[in-house]
Amino acid sequence: MDVISPTPRPRKPARAIALLAAMVFLVALAYGAAQPLLQPMLMRHLGAVPSEDISRQVGWLGGAYLIALFFFALIWGRLSDQVGRITVLTVGFGLFVAGTALTALATQIGWIYATRLLAGAGAAAIVPTAQAYIADISSPEVRSRRFVVLGAMAFLGLVAGPAFGIWLAGPVMREQVGQMPQMLHWPAWAIAAGGTLLLAFTPWALGGENIRVVPLCTDPEGSRRMVRQSMLLAFLASVAVGTFEVGFNLFGSQMLGLNPSAIAAMFVTCSLVMLVAQSSLLLAAVRRRLNERWLAAAFAGSALALLLTLLVPGPRALGLMVAVVAMGAGIIVPVLSYKLLNGRPGAPGSLLGQLAAAGNLGQAVGVVGGGSAFAFHPMAPFWIAAAVLSAGAGLCWLVWRPQLLDDELDEPRVSSR
Repeated sequence: MDVISPTPRPRKPARAIALLAAMVFLVALAYGAAQPLLQPMLMRHLGAVPSEDISRQVGWLGGAYLIALFFFALIWGRLSDQVGRITVLTVGFGLFVAGTALTALATQIGWIYATRLLAGAGAAAIVPTAQAYIADISSPEVRSRRFVVLGAMAFLGLVAGPAFGIWLAGPVMREQVGQMPQMLHWPAWAIAAGGTLLLAFTPWALGGENIRVVPLCTDPEGSRRMVRQSMLLAFLASVAVGTFEVGFNLFGSQMLGLNPSAIAAMFVTCSLVMLVAQSSLLLAAVRRRLNERWLAAAFAGSALALLLTLLVPGPRALGLMVAVVAMGAGIIVPVLSYKLLNGRPGAPGSLLGQLAAAGNLGQAVGVVGGGSAFAFHPMAPFWIAAAVLSAGAGLCWLVWRPQLLDDELDEPRVSSR
């Protein structure tokens, strides 16, 4: 029988939360900064090729990063329960920094894919392990607030990322984006430098004591079914978001003639709306009312927004679509995480890793499929996203029952190492 001891708490919790938030912010900043630069970077390396080839490559290059997130989120989640959160955070963040720096050095398409995979493999450790660390050291009430802090930093990174990338890739030298090819790599260098600094502060902020969770042996069938259902819903929500993200990026630039700055502004809008939606979880009255009907409405509302705004495609319609889809889709995965952590027995690192992996796989499928769908028809990514969100609404209404967790399960047990 395992000997259970109380959960260790860092001597300075605020210091630990600040470092974790900074790591999450930098990972999100790197992803956001890369989005508006993918097309000019690919055009530099591929030369004069049809626009359809560029569209496919945008999808595949974005998908490579997300595929790495999918595979490694599962591995990092289990490892964080076995060897400790701090070890996984340090190694994973180090790989992310190395992959980001190597991307700036890559001179061929093949190497760019390889370095993106490396950066994604490291980034996969950060969000689920940081959430698990917070779950270990926090009461349920405090945990909700700290999760919102992490979510806020992730969305701030996505908000700042496109503008940050575009600014460093051109206007800082009063040049158009891509006019000076070497400047396309400046955002990656800046992010790698910031990440190296955070790595140096990790022992000081988190301390030297790893936190390890001993999972319970019992796992009711209702709990396992709930986890599978939640993973499926996270997958569907992320497929829709990934497809939509690539769709409005390509549609805005190629069909509406929007410049990278305008695309970046739309990413900012999307991230800000998602942040507002997630912040509603700070309210206890909201958390108590989370159920299958509430989540089904989030899916359905986003699908309806896509269908309505597609009737009048244009810059304003695209902006409205971004806001409404972000409001609905942005709340789905945080709600799933909250409901699962409040009841499912076992190791939170593994649980959050599974949920993150499902979301990452969904976003990778959406990004790759979105680029290919756009090459088939400019409106196809939006049709696909609406269909996937509608399927999610139906499944949520019919099968997702979060009360199973509250009725059947006890809190997980934690030990230190």
